Amino acid sequence: MSDERPGWHRHPNGGGWVEDTATVDETAYVGPDARVFETARVSGSAWVYGTARVSGDAEVFGNAQVFGDAQVFGDAEVFGNAQVYGNARVSTSRHVLTVGPIGSEDKTITVFRSDTGHGIAVGCWCDPASTVEDLAAEVQRRAPEHAAEYAAVEVLVRLRINEWEQER
Repeated sequence: MSDERPGWHRHPNGGGWVEDTATVDETAYVGPDARVFETARVSGSAWVYGTARVSGDAEVFGNAQVFGDAQVFGDAEVFGNAQVYGNARVSTSRHVLTVGPIGSEDKTITVFRSDTGHGIAVGCWCDPASTVEDLAAEVQRRAPEHAAEYAAVEVLVRLRINEWEQER
């Protein structure tokens, strides 16, 4: 986008593009290559960055982060400490699941629908190629004493992933 675009403005915190019909709090961050448009809302300390897009009636709030090539749209809500990234395609609130605090560091686990199935993040562990299977191996490597807790969450995560697969 050029620096002149009717109906759009640069967000003061990060310089990303915001359509005039969207609402973004000054406390939120919208990175220079990110876009917030239509009637979407970004509030609180939320971050939208990378080439992420937030649109439709979607809401991103709290300390949530949307980054990479992620798209949050429709009537989706991403909130709390959720991290949605990579090739995420979140169009309803059921396309993202957060559980926490969990594990040895009391972090939030986020699982989200993506172009290729799902993505997963726990605290700073957020590799775009990671899956729920990778998480089990990572827990065994980092904090095996919490394996039972993560295994219980894995049951719920797999139910949600199966739901997304039925949508395809």
